[in-house]
Amino acid sequence: MRHKKFISVNLNPCLDVNYYAEEIKFDDVVRIKKKKIEAGGKGFNVARFLIQYGENIKTIGIAGGLNGIRFKKLLTESRISTEYLLDISAETRESHNFFLKTAQY
Repeated sequence: MRHKKFISVNLNPCLDVNYYAEEIKFDDVVRIKKKKIEAGGKGFNVARFLIQYGENIKTIGIAGGLNGIRFKKLLTESRISTEYLLDISAETRESHNFFLKTAQY
């Protein structure tokens, strides 16, 4: 079967920093049970999904600063090519997300 070729353009990448807690109490410390960091941004999420199904995808985007270095490493670990990522002077953004305990983690 011949695979299609895809290109994703990613001009707003981010490090998704996900925190998982068993409970959240107002006016109290939130105890984090698990923390997971992934290379994110809509186009990179699509690329990760397509790669899981054996599709050929090239990603074009930007990354910068220390977060950009970590971002590229995480992409490589996800088998996403960093060949067409442009290095910029600005820091790649972070998105912090908090999740309550579920069966998902």
